[in-house]
Formats: sequence, C-alpha cells, structure tokens
Amino acid sequence: MSFAIGQRWISESESSLGLGIITALDLRKVTISFPATEEVRIYAIENAPLARVRFQQGDKICHKTGWQGEVKEIMEQKSLLFYLVENVQLGEQIPVCETELAHHISFSKPQERLFSAQIDRSDHFALRYQALKHQQAQFQSPLRGLRGTRAGLIPHQLHIAKEVGQRVAPRVLLADEVGLGKTIEAGMILQQQIFSEKVQRAVIIVPESLQHQWLVEMLRRFNLHFALFDEERCSDFDSQNESAVEIQKINPFDTENFILCSLDWLISKPNRANQLHQCDFDLLIVDEAHHLQWSPQQASPEYAFIKSLAHKIPAVLLLTATPEQLGMESHFARLHLLDPDRFYDYAAFIEEQKHYRPVANAVQTLLTDKWLNNDEQNQLTELLSEQNIEPMLKAINSDAYQEQRDLARQELIDNLLDRHGTSRILFRNTRQGVKGFPRRTYHQINLNLPDQYQNAAKVLNMFGDHQPMDLFYPEKMFQKVNQDASWWDFDPRVEWLITFLRNHTDEKVLVICHQATTAIQLEQALREKEGIRSAVFHEKMTIVERDRASAYFAQQENGAQILLTSSIGSEGRNFQFACHLVLFNLPDNVDLLEQCIGRLDRIGQRRDIEIHVPCFTNTPQILLARWYHEGLNAFEETCPMGATLFAKLGNELQQFLQNATALCESKQQDFKAFIERTAKDRLMLKTELEQGRDRLLELNSNGGEQAQQLAEKISVEDGNDELINFTLNLFDIIGVEQEDLGEKSIVIHPTGTMLVPDFPGLKEEGITLTFDRQLALAREELEFFTWDHPMIRNGIDLITSGDIGKSAVALLTNNNLPAGTVLLELIFVVETQAPHGLHLTRFLPPTPVRLLLDAKGNNLAEQVSFAKLQRQLKPIGKNMANKVVKMLRPSIEQLLLKAEGQAKSSAQQVILQAQALADQQLNAEINRLIALRALNKNIRQTEIDTLENQLSLSLQQITQATWRLDSLRLIISNKE
Repeated sequence: MSFAIGQRWISESESSLGLGIITALDLRKVTISFPATEEVRIYAIENAPLARVRFQQGDKICHKTGWQGEVKEIMEQKSLLFYLVENVQLGEQIPVCETELAHHISFSKPQERLFSAQIDRSDHFALRYQALKHQQAQFQSPLRGLRGTRAGLIPHQLHIAKEVGQRVAPRVLLADEVGLGKTIEAGMILQQQIFSEKVQRAVIIVPESLQHQWLVEMLRRFNLHFALFDEERCSDFDSQNESAVEIQKINPFDTENFILCSLDWLISKPNRANQLHQCDFDLLIVDEAHHLQWSPQQASPEYAFIKSLAHKIPAVLLLTATPEQLGMESHFARLHLLDPDRFYDYAAFIEEQKHYRPVANAVQTLLTDKWLNNDEQNQLTELLSEQNIEPMLKAINSDAYQEQRDLARQELIDNLLDRHGTSRILFRNTRQGVKGFPRRTYHQINLNLPDQYQNAAKVLNMFGDHQPMDLFYPEKMFQKVNQDASWWDFDPRVEWLITFLRNHTDEKVLVICHQATTAIQLEQALREKEGIRSAVFHEKMTIVERDRASAYFAQQENGAQILLTSSIGSEGRNFQFACHLVLFNLPDNVDLLEQCIGRLDRIGQRRDIEIHVPCFTNTPQILLARWYHEGLNAFEETCPMGATLFAKLGNELQQFLQNATALCESKQQDFKAFIERTAKDRLMLKTELEQGRDRLLELNSNGGEQAQQLAEKISVEDGNDELINFTLNLFDIIGVEQEDLGEKSIVIHPTGTMLVPDFPGLKEEGITLTFDRQLALAREELEFFTWDHPMIRNGIDLITSGDIGKSAVALLTNNNLPAGTVLLELIFVVETQAPHGLHLTRFLPPTPVRLLLDAKGNNLAEQVSFAKLQRQLKPIGKNMANKVVKMLRPSIEQLLLKAEGQAKSSAQQVILQAQALADQQLNAEINRLIALRALNKNIRQTEIDTLENQLSLSLQQITQATWRLDSLRLIISNKE
C-alpha cells in the first residue's frame, strides 16, 4: 500500500466509521482519522484493513460544504486525487481535492461496494435475487389482492372482487343478501385498487352502529388501517386552527389517507360534512345505502350529501340490502348515485326494466339440458344479433359430447349476461343461489317474570320513570331502583343458562346481551356460581383485549366454554366454530337480529345453528319474539324484506308491545291476526323478489365455473413451500427470532442483532403467524401470511430497495473446473418510472435479468441455473474475499464493461415483451367495452376514454424504461 497524508480511505473492517483521512505516517504505522464519527485508528502499514476511495468519471460526490456534483475528470498530484466536478447549481466545473470531500459516505452501486470492501455474505446475495424474482411474480399475479384476505375462499365473493377490483374507477352496487359477505367483497375491491395504485385515499361512510365493525373488518381481514373520525378527533384540530393563520389551517380529513366515519355524525355536523367534501378521495364506500331516502319529489339530507360526494369521487361502492326491498324508487335512487347520466329519469328506468325479462327467460332456457326449439333459437339470435351464434346452436342441438354441449351453452349465457345484464353496475347473490348454509333451529324458553322485576317496574311507574319497553332489559330497569342489588341471584334466565351449559359441556356457546354491563355481571355470576370458564367481549375493551377474549373462546382445549358479549358482538367477528347462540336480550331491530345470528350462520359453518331465546311471559319480549318467528320467520331464515315490513307495520307493532302486560283475550286475537297478516305480506314480498331479473343477476354475480376455478387456484397457492421457505429465510437472514409453536404457527420477535433497526410491521412484543388459512380463520389473534401480507411485501421492499446482498464473493467447489476459475454473476433490473394509476407493474414490474460471465465475458446463465449454482457455493472469509477482489479488480472492471452491452440486449427484449402485453390486454378490454356499449348502456364512455388514454401513456412509459446493475457476486472455483 502507498499512503500519503490527506488521502481518503475507508476501513474494510469498520465501514460504518465513514470516510477517513490519513493524518500521520511513519515507516511502520499509519494514523487515520474518521471525522464523521470522531474516531482515530492506528494500523501497521503491512496489514492495514483499509481500502482507497477513488471515484470514477460520472460518479456523484459530495463536497464537505454540502453541494453535490458529477465527476468529469480525475487527476493525481503528489499522491493526492483531484476531481473536476460539475456543480449544477452554479453551472460551472470546480476542482475538488479529495481532502475536501464530505466525511459521511455510503456506497450504493454494487461495484462500488465490492471495491470498497463492503462485501455481503453469499446467501444475502441469493436472498436479494429471490426477493427480486418474487417481487416480479407478485406484481404480475392475477391473484394479487384476492388471496391475502382472512376469509374463506367463497367463489362468488372472489368473482365480484376480481371483476370489479380490476376496473378503472369502479362504480357499483353490492347487494348480496345478509351473510354473503358484502363487506369482504368491498375490502377485496379496495385492496386490489390500492395494489394497482388506482387508489391512494379512501373514505368509508357507515351508520354509527357499524363503525367498529368496519374498523375491525378492514384491519383483521385486510391489514388496512383506517382512522376513525368523530367530533372529538376533529375538535383537536379546531384548537390548532384558532391560532393559525388562514393559509396554515388544517382540514382534519387531510391528515389521513384512509378514513372511516359515521353518516349520522356528518349530517348532524354540517361543518364536518363540508370539510370532508373539500378533500380529494379516490374511492368512496357507503354501507347501508338503502337508508338514503329519495323520491321524485324530495331527497333526504343524507342522500343529497352522498350524491355530492359521489359526483366528486371517481370510484364509488354502495353496499345495500336486496335492491328492491324498499321499492323501485329507492333502487333507482342508488343507481342514479353511481351513474346519473345512465340513470337519469325514473319513468324511463321503470320502462327499461320490462326488457330484462326476455333475457332472463333465454338464460333460463339455456340452463336446461334440452334441445332448443325454433322459437328459442330465434330469440337467442335476436338478442345476440351482432354475432354469429349458429355454431353454438348447432352444438347444443347435436349428439356431440356432453362437455361440448355444456361449453356452447355456457358461452351463450356469458354473452347474454355480458351484453344485456346489469352486472357492470349491480351485483347480487342470494342464499338460495349460493347454497352451503346450515339449517337454523329456534328454541324459545318461556319464563315467568320475577317479582323483583315487577316491583321495580311499579316503583319506576310511581315516579313516572317507567316505560313498557324497559321490560326488554329488566336487569337494567332493576338496577335503576336497586343499584347495589344482584339481579343475577333471582333472574331465572341465569339458572336456565347454567343448566344449559352443564348439559352441553363439550359445546361452545355465544351469548349476546344488549349492554356491556349485563355481559360483565353475567360472566361474574357464572364464574362464582359454577366456575364456568367464560370470556367477555364488549365495546369498553380495546381491540387487543377483544382479540384475547376471542382467542380464549376459540381454544378447543382449556378455552372458554362461553363468550358473553354486548351487542357489539355482532360486529363481524367470526365465531362459526360454535353452533349455539343465546340471545339473552332480544334485539329490537330485525337487521340487528340477523347480524347476531350471522356470527354463527356463515358460509363454511358445518353444523346446524341452534338459537335459544329466553323470554319473560306477558312482556314485550315474548310478543316481539313471536312476531319475529311466526310473522317474519327471521330466526330460521334470513329475512331480506324485514326492514320493509317493519317500516310498514312498525307503528302497529309498537302499540302491541307497549300494551304487552295488559293484553286481553280480544287483543290477543288481534295480535294473532297481525302476525298472520305479517306472514302473508312476507310471502308476497319474497315471491316478488324471486321473480323478474333476480335469477339473471345471480347468474352473473356468482361467477359460475370460473369463480370455482379462481377459488381453487388460491387454495393451491395457500401456504405453498416457496412462500414459507422464502419467509423463514428472510427472517433468518435479517436476524428475526423464530420459534415454532407447532400446530402450523410460528412466533417471531425482533432482536438487537437484526441487520436493520426495524422490520416493518414487527411489533416489539412479537407476533404469532400462520400460513394456514383455516387456522387463521379459527384463531383471529394469528397473523395470516400470504404473498399479499404487508410484512412479506415490506420485507421484499426492505431487501430490494436497500443494500443487503448487493455485492458478494463466494467459493465454487467443482472438480471439473480448474482451480482459480473466475465467474462474475450480475443481476440487472429493468424498470420504468411511471405515474401512479397506470399500474405498469402488471406489464413491466421491476424485472431481474441474470448474467453469469466467465473470464472471457461469455454468458453462461442459460446453461447454469441460479439454483444449481447456489447449491455448489460455499462462503469465503471477508479478509480473503477482500484480497481476491483487490487482486482481480482489473479483470472485474473489464467484465463489467462487457456486461453492460449484454444487459442492454436482454433488457430491450424484456421491454418489447412488456409493450406487447400492454397493447394486447388494454386493446382487448377497450374493444370489448366498445362492443358492449352498443348494447349495454351500463358501459360508461368515460371508462373507455380512460382506458384508451392509459394505453397510449402505458406504451409511451414502457418505451422509456431503463435498466441498472442491482447486484453482483464474484465466484472463484476451487477443488474439493
């Protein structure tokens, strides 16, 4: 080594010290100062672990005063380097001595790191290459955004999510029946829109009672963190704005990208509604949209506000109950929100509905495995007049194989639905169409009202504080009068529940109370009276505490037998491992009743649901239970028309409930007649809902065979070895502590020796994860890992965007090669910088191109696979690696020059393939929409225009793609 005072060197053994400067020198020792860290080292000249810093033409360097520039020329005088650097800000070239360089330095280019002794282990290089390959595969996977949901693989949900999630600014009505997963569909659509960079900001507006349900669903199922906005949160910004100048005032809704809030609150606070309206969002989701009242004469404030948002926000998802349940006016009003140009007039809309019947009839005809008569063939030909369907008709009416006839029928059905259906804007599935639901059995337990409750009612009545409806929640009424008394000591519901639990010790039982206080006190009573293992779940607990309670209830061994929850227990949690539901307090709303039952009655539930309702005789409870059961059949079947009937009959029902304790014989007969009338109206509404275009909608909403295949593809990919091996290898190399718990779960913890200070998503207390979907569904405290999980995606980004594995040296043990054979493995990345929203990664994700050059520059990559080579490599000590690099540096630099030319050819081929793919896919979608628009007015011209613009911009951006050297590995052969 040739040292001189003022030269800049770095430490090969302590690269974190920064850029050093030689300050003293004698015949045996060299002293080097590291100003960035205020450290000094003294080394023996003969074996000093130092590497000279010598920048090359075109490199960027930083002056100690802070300005940066590009090296144009290098000179050397008296053993010191001088750089002629172009200062862009000043527009001139300035000579810079190496003594003037900034003391902080980092080498990012792989060759820089290699030559400056910042050499990683060979397995780090392998991890980096695997991360790049997986990143490319995931960007282009058709399953992205669908497979990562913590939910069962339900075909109709996947079909809707895929169909809508891939659109440009989708505007649709999700109208599945209760329990079929509208929230999951909306979440999957949102996730796909986020992954494809079409959505940066989203707002979800729901009734106040559903805020926590949505918050939990988005977090637990999709790992989407929404901020809950209410008056308390927004008022914090008001105090800040009081002291701020006008231009600096903060709109609270600008502080988060994913916002969840209550429609009731926004309407009650017009200033908050105005603030929200001033913000820009990419996607709006509105739940319970059937509550947005509209008529040709008048629109409610709620409807008017959502209409103003829907006009401004490009993508809109409306979630509602069965579309026509509140009448055709309400149905038209929701469609008008989505596409006011298409659904502009109510009278025209009514007229148009009549034309769906022939299409529905034609589809129904094709579903029967019979030959088509002349009239049926003529009808199909007329409906599909723009195409030649003669070959398909001949196939159906022939002796061809059953498979061929089925394919022809399915193709005709698909064409009919595509051209004439309303599936572009409306999706609906029914339980009858989806199947797979369990049977529900209702058990009513009639109990006498205790004297203590009757006395409490009398006392409250004396003070004018008693309402007949108090008897819905007698324990609450009792404690108004006797605050320190224990209602559970005399309430027969408690004794009944204890007896029931004794007789069903092997069963899990979900008990839903109205209030948190009732659930807490009931848990205490069960524990003290019988020592029953139980857990509580209510709104006063944190989400973490609720998770623990759910996990304790879910445990099969030594877990809670019973979970006691307040009405928040209907918030969307999955308790389908249980089949017994006890409604300790009967919900006074039919929709809430269905939500409660829906905690157990879900797709995937393998046992019949047993619903137990303890009721006190001669109280409103028992009358309401009878109306639910005998009138609506709401316990044993879903009741999509329940809200309609309640709106129609609610006042009359209230009269009966308020006089429940004094119903004479004649009034009893009146109530019986009222129930019979309710049952008759229910059957009539049910028949109406099952007629018309319902069947047509269901056919296009459930996805048919394609949806089944999609579910199967995701199932095959779930927990595959490639994902598991990559994940565990990633954690191992980063330095994350792993402990296998068995039962397909692993717990991981951060450590103080990790390669990075923080692994995104890894909590300080650690997390427990699983790759098994079924286990994740049963135990919601486990993180469900798929390629879509944030920790996997962030882990890949952590490797590919950082310096880990950028340069490495390895030993190749191969007796067939001469000792000392040199190979240089290089990974180039082809990529494009494009605006958000084009989603170019589906055509050209960051794509690794691998070269394996021998000493003469020949590329052996096709002959020697990465995996095969990796198995033969062995690690090499860092000191030895540094010596090898120094000795071979001239050869390596020559190979790097040759690699540039070869990489250019490979990169251009990748770019051409990406262009062809973009042109093919986008043109196919444009042509399809143009053809459909001629027949189906649900296709918006703006959607076609957007796609055409996307095609032009995409091809232009792909043409401008570049490539760069991402990482390299020097390989030296040796004999065994």
